[in-house]
Amino acid sequence: MIQIRRIVCPTDFSPTAARAVDYAAEMARSFGAELTLLHVIPEMNYPLRSFGMASAFPHLREELHQRAADELAAVKAKIAGARVDTLLRDGEAHEQVLATTKALGADLIVMGTHGHTGLKHALLGSTAEKVVRLSDCPVLTVRTQN
Repeated sequence: MIQIRRIVCPTDFSPTAARAVDYAAEMARSFGAELTLLHVIPEMNYPLRSFGMASAFPHLREELHQRAADELAAVKAKIAGARVDTLLRDGEAHEQVLATTKALGADLIVMGTHGHTGLKHALLGSTAEKVVRLSDCPVLTVRTQN
């Protein structure tokens, strides 16, 4: 019998991610599993850092963290009947999802997919696709309703 004790659900607070959170919460309740909501803040590897402008916005990173923590708390507060914790990480989304899943010994990842296709997908890649390809545990991807 398959046992699911811990579920990781990455969220970027989009409607698709909210739908994935709903699935993850229901699964956590059904299996008596612990649900970890994860948000990843990308590193500042864009022009602000290149031109030394990151120092002009010393509190930007702190503000991003505070807003994300507040959002995670709000999402957590809406989930009843399941054990839920939250994590906030910095870095590449797919790398942090995989590292967190491994560190927690998670049995399942539930995440949204934005369904990019064609050129947009080729240029941007897909966090969900990378997680599906590289994960050691099952991944349930949830699309936005049409």
